[in-house]
Amino acid sequence: MFGAAEAGGQAHDHHDDHEATPVRFPAILSVDARRLVNVTVKINARIASLNNLYVGKPVRKGDVLAEIESAELETVQGTFLALKSNMDAVQAFSMTTNEKMIDARMNLAWRGMSDEDIENLEAKQQVLKRIRIKAPVSGFLYSLNLVNNQIVNTGGQVGQYAVVGTTVATIAGHDAIQVEATLPAREAAKLKPGQKATVYLADAERGEVAMPARVQRVYAFVNPVNQKQRVRLKLTGKPPAGVALLAGLLASASMETGGDEDAH
Repeated sequence: MFGAAEAGGQAHDHHDDHEATPVRFPAILSVDARRLVNVTVKINARIASLNNLYVGKPVRKGDVLAEIESAELETVQGTFLALKSNMDAVQAFSMTTNEKMIDARMNLAWRGMSDEDIENLEAKQQVLKRIRIKAPVSGFLYSLNLVNNQIVNTGGQVGQYAVVGTTVATIAGHDAIQVEATLPAREAAKLKPGQKATVYLADAERGEVAMPARVQRVYAFVNPVNQKQRVRLKLTGKPPAGVALLAGLLASASMETGGDEDAH
């Protein structure tokens, strides 16, 4: 009798474990194109070095993505230094000295020099041979269009400013990554925006990474052939270091419907 009861208990435990396992649905990562930020080079230059860049790499605002060398920018820097060293002579022009210097700094900034680079230029009074390209926002590298020693040609100019530049990379902000899951219509009907979910991503080193998410939108359209419905999820946490978020990456997702719905 004891053995039978024990066996029954084991069977019951096994049943509970089975019910506790969340049902997963196929999903795919996508990017909201409205939240992409281009990294643009606006001068003719050579890519002198890259900082271990790859599509999907997490970056923070201000991270150095690459360094460039540009004869054009060196000339502009030289003009700036000459202007700065001849402040008295500049006062003879129609514009005030201050306005001239502000305009000269804007010229350097337009061509890709950061405030830190311009400060170094003024402090050292020497032309900087290499200029750093920095990430303008935090997020993930969505696309790359540069390699070492690549020559970047930027197109035409109007006055001292370039009309167009060359996009060398695109960054997707953290809020640009979204997940599209596909569920049977009867399951999608249980969901509402704001409900908790979990997205499971494949990773070469970790095997699988679970990330918290929430239901953002339940699409009204139901596929008449397979009776499936799309649900958009929004990731609510950042992935562990080294985990790349790629558009088109296949994943899976589970939803927390809560209440009596969990029993179905």
